[in-house]
Amino acid sequence: MIFSSEFKIKRTKEDDWFDPILSMDTKLFIDPFLVFESDHGFFINTHQKTIDFFNLAFKIASVAKPNETDIRYRQLLNMMRFPEVEEVCLGYASRGTGGSGSGGGFSKMIVDSIFESIKMGITNLNHFEEIGLFNEGFGCDRISDMTATLLKKEIVLYTQDVCKRHKISTGKVNLSQFEFDNRFNRWKDREVELPLNPYTKKAILLVPKKFLRELPTISAEEFYEFCWSNKNEELRDQYSIEVKSQVNKSDIIEIARQNREWIAEYEAYRNQKGSKAYDIAKDPKGYYNWVIETLEYVKSNSFTFTVPSNQNGFNKFTKEVIKQFEQFIENNSGYKLLWDDKGKRPKSEEASQLLFTGIVKHYCKANNIDLNREINLGRGPVDFKFSSGYEHRALIEVKLAKNSKFWNGLEKQIVKYLEVEEIKKGHFIVICYNDNDIKKVTNIEKIASEVGKKNKVILNVIVIDASFDKPSASKL
Repeated sequence: MIFSSEFKIKRTKEDDWFDPILSMDTKLFIDPFLVFESDHGFFINTHQKTIDFFNLAFKIASVAKPNETDIRYRQLLNMMRFPEVEEVCLGYASRGTGGSGSGGGFSKMIVDSIFESIKMGITNLNHFEEIGLFNEGFGCDRISDMTATLLKKEIVLYTQDVCKRHKISTGKVNLSQFEFDNRFNRWKDREVELPLNPYTKKAILLVPKKFLRELPTISAEEFYEFCWSNKNEELRDQYSIEVKSQVNKSDIIEIARQNREWIAEYEAYRNQKGSKAYDIAKDPKGYYNWVIETLEYVKSNSFTFTVPSNQNGFNKFTKEVIKQFEQFIENNSGYKLLWDDKGKRPKSEEASQLLFTGIVKHYCKANNIDLNREINLGRGPVDFKFSSGYEHRALIEVKLAKNSKFWNGLEKQIVKYLEVEEIKKGHFIVICYNDNDIKKVTNIEKIASEVGKKNKVILNVIVIDASFDKPSASKL
């Protein structure tokens, strides 16, 4: 499921690349700030390359009319098309490695932001992600896609170097927007040799792991943090902001537009302080290590079954997978993946959902069972199918007991999902982090039974103890 396992690679000290999960996007992003401050050989001149690209865009915009009848405006729209770079396997996609992408609407948003910037007296950008300070539509996935597109040629060369060093088989693929032609001011495609993703049949692009963050270094949220720490009096006097959480993103954008000098101070501060990549080894948010740990568990705790041919067989499989998930968390140190490295702070609900995803996917793969391409695993309710000709479905929801909307999830949410999907049985998995959580769900089976009878469905509840410092199963 991860690149190194799929291609049987033994990593060395030279291998500084992020080892992507090939069947599912990892919720990390390429941060241009980290790329541009790096002295990495393949990316050493990319900052100037990017500045030149946006300086050209500003130059064209300065003589263009902001409407689609103007040829220069249309040229800008084509320049600023940054579709999702699926090949890096990063981002917010909830299904597989394909997200929402960035089409013409996003292109227009960038171009309009350039015109707005010119009105504010901005004629160039040292950090293109600064555009996100003036527009609500710029999230970390957009900035990551823009970076991956602008640096696609360098990323390809970097990936090819890894493949050459490890003798990885490659195939010819056509990459759109391989590089920008400064002579004709247009993007050029290129046929290149790259490794192929067995899950998507598309190319794989590798990036240095030191370029990845959970959020961009320069962002509206980070800008506001800086302002709250350094411009607190001004925020109170000029904007009547008394509480830090009082503002939303549109408020932050308005503050940025009205205080260009604050942005300059913020950028200077950021340049001086620098930034740090996401710590993939510690994985504080649980975005990545789930795939490795669940694979090791499944290898050590195998069970064999065939593709379910009837409802009983399907129910048996579903019950066994949930049982193995429970065993993994409670008795095989899986709970440690739901806490920070010191065991002081529990991780988010998404971390537990991803762990369950790993258990399901690895058991299916180990038994040569294909999951339907429309699978939705690991981001909310889990609705999975077998592509075996005989279709059965199970709705499985993983919730934290400490979630403030926990009871709503049991009494309303899962029931609604069952109704919409026309499924009669749902499995409600509850993760408890401490004794208070366990006390909270003392009567949950009774409540689930009542909710089930009322809505004419069956609700199966599984309570899992994920409290820290458990003895492993081998020590019991």
